[in-house]
Parts: sequence; C-alpha cells; structure tokens
Amino acid sequence: MNSRTDQPHRAGATTADIEAHYDIGKDFYALWLDPGLTYSCALWDGIEGAPGNTDVLRKAQQAKLRYHLGQAGITANSRLLDIGCGWGSLLRMATEETGVRHAVGLTLSTDQHAHVRSLGLPGVDARVEDWRDHEPDDVYDGIVSIGAFEHFTHPAMSRDERIEAYRAFFARCAGWLPPLGRLSLQTIALTDHADADHDDSVPEFFAREIFPGSALPRLSEIATACEPYFAITGLREDGAHYARTVRAWSTRLFQAREQAQLLVGPDIYRRYRTYLRASEIVFLRQASTLYRLTLRRWPARRGLAGPSGSQALPK
Repeated sequence: MNSRTDQPHRAGATTADIEAHYDIGKDFYALWLDPGLTYSCALWDGIEGAPGNTDVLRKAQQAKLRYHLGQAGITANSRLLDIGCGWGSLLRMATEETGVRHAVGLTLSTDQHAHVRSLGLPGVDARVEDWRDHEPDDVYDGIVSIGAFEHFTHPAMSRDERIEAYRAFFARCAGWLPPLGRLSLQTIALTDHADADHDDSVPEFFAREIFPGSALPRLSEIATACEPYFAITGLREDGAHYARTVRAWSTRLFQAREQAQLLVGPDIYRRYRTYLRASEIVFLRQASTLYRLTLRRWPARRGLAGPSGSQALPK
C-alpha cells in the first residue's frame, strides 16, 4: 500500500496511519482485549458481570460477532467478505462455529494479517489490501465491516467529500453482492449535536495520538451515501455498549499495567489509558455513539457499477 502522499486521490487513513495504532504489538493488546482480540464495541444485551472479567468480555464480544454474521445472512455455505478483519475473530467464528468454507478478510495492518494467517483457518484468505483495490473472483453472499468505516475519511474533508468517499465504499460493496444481499456495518459516529471541531468532549488528542488520518461519520452522511445502493433495514444505536466496552478494556489494562509498561513503555501505556478513559467520557456524554446498521442491496438498477467499476451489478 502507498501513503496518501503517493495516492492523493484516496481519502482516509493510510497504511502508515493504521500501522501506527494497530501494529504496536499483539501481545500488548492481548493484555486487555478479550481472548479473541476483538477490538471493537461488544454487544452487552443480557450480559452481566465485572468489567475486567475475561469470560464476561468474551461473551459480549462473541454475541457481537454472532449478531453481525446473522445480520449479513451468513450460513455454512456462504461466501463472506470481512472488511477490516482485525485479528480475525469474526473469520474464526464464521469458520469454526457457522461452518463457512470460503471467507476473505481485508486489513491494512501487517501484524493483524500475520496473526490471522497463523490461525490456519480453513477456507480463509487474509489479505493486506485496501477495499478500493479488492477484486473478488465471484460475488459474496454477505459482507461484514466492523470498526473500519471510521478510517475511510480524514478530518480535512468537507461533508460533501466525506459523502462521496462513503458512497464509493457502498458502490463497491453493492457490486460484490447479489440483489438483496446484505452488508452488516458497525461504526463509531458523531451524534447530531456534536461538533467535531469545537466540542471539547471529542478531543484533538484522538486524531493526533491515537487514530491519525481518520474522521468519524454522521448517520445522515451514511444514509445519504448508501441510498443509491442499499436500503437500511436495521439500525441499533449502542453508544452505552461502547462506554461499557472501553470501561472493560481500561480496567483490564490498569490491572495489567506492569506487564504493559514492560512491553510498550510507560508513555504508550499512559497514552492508551488516557485514550480509553476519555473514550468512555465521550460515549457517556453522547458526543459520539456507536451504530450497527443492516443494509440490503437494492435489486439491480441501470447505471450502477460492478466490482471493477466497469460492469453491471449481478442480476
């Protein structure tokens, strides 16, 4: 992958931006994530227990993964695309629990890619690849994207530019699905009353120190961008679930502080503790929230591009 300076037409976080955050080291993340290394908001419906408890966090993350696989319509015979596959927790559940025999996972992190390959999941093709470069051999039965959408634009872009970038993503996804095929999308987003430039509860610290080159969408931007290609058939607003998730992560990181500082040093440890505690405040103040969207591809329409941008959508 090339940096944005090499590809100025590409919006959002570059490979270098992604690796600056995700390639700090799997062992560091393993101290405070669940055993599956699921680095996104869990689903806490009906799940109780102490925030730092490993089994409690595992159950909540597995509930989230099952939710998205179900919303995307994934069954044992499905072809699955996971955009932003992380360390492979969704791919692992899809193959080991759902019985999926063909799945592709895309990431920009070489550390994550190496870990997914080390799992030896049958039928899984993990790639260090931008979704803009993806060219599948055949259509997918369902697509899941968890926690990647936040990286598709950068802070300097206008609202119209962000919508165009999101629309390009939805156009590609539509071209990779059959008519009425489903995309299950999870993303952090700004709430309607939040001002990313002036609200102190959305600190510049995040963009500077934690997620360089990334910007949060608004629900109205997502709805506008997807409308030519998808109907939104399901929507959950789960900001409170993310507040509980980052509280669990922060608790676990504090409990493992000595090991964490040995692995990454005191400065990075303090940076991540600040990031996790600030994130909880952001979600509790409802300056940011978490959306889980189910999108169903429209039947084929004249003029919509296929996966390569040059062919019709599958009939």
